[in-house]
Amino acid sequence: MKKFKAYLKHFTPPIFRPNYFIEIYNRVFNKDKILHHFEYEKNFFKRHAFINLAISKFKNCKYLEIGVDDNDVFNSIPLSMNDKYGVDPKKGGNFKMTSDDFFKKNPQIKFDVIFIDGLHEYEQCQKDCLNSIKQLNEDGIILFHDFLPRSIYEENVPRKQSSWTGDVWKVAVELANSKNAQFKIINIDMGIGVLKIKTNFEYKRMKELKNKSFKEYLNYKNNLPVISAQEGIAFILDK
Repeated sequence: MKKFKAYLKHFTPPIFRPNYFIEIYNRVFNKDKILHHFEYEKNFFKRHAFINLAISKFKNCKYLEIGVDDNDVFNSIPLSMNDKYGVDPKKGGNFKMTSDDFFKKNPQIKFDVIFIDGLHEYEQCQKDCLNSIKQLNEDGIILFHDFLPRSIYEENVPRKQSSWTGDVWKVAVELANSKNAQFKIINIDMGIGVLKIKTNFEYKRMKELKNKSFKEYLNYKNNLPVISAQEGIAFILDK
């Protein structure tokens, strides 16, 4: 049945797909909620480039990806299958389980590069971040997706449109206020967070963020360490 549905999708005109109607409805009735308040840097980079740049720094790199979906990023990782771990409970990757279960069952595995792109909700992203830090090798790098939502509906939880970051920006605010963290957000591809842990790192939990919305996010964004793609390359390479 799943295969049949997959084939059928290719022969179904876009106008008959549920998401198509949602997008049209939003354009007509929710213009203010889909309005972009800023745009990403226009260049030829996506998250794949920065993840692979980070991987290139390590000999025999051990890589973890949380939230694999259609394997778009995972399949671009040039590592042996013994060295790359893709965790997703629904599809994609090579570990069909939740990230919580993965960390619970594999506490002994240490990683050099971790990419977090799982459930786009603040509390789960925070858990994924803290669990990843525990299993990060010295000098390792954690990358995040979706730290820079551009509109109300892009940030909204639950999801309201195809382009969606959720409210994981709240983790970015906490990291920006954490002690002994080297943290930047590259202004491309929904916002790529890059985290390096220093000695005596202390994560800053900010409970007041839980109920904050897109309106408050725009104020927090002014103090986030947002950088260009070129600066992101230099940051990852320690230049």
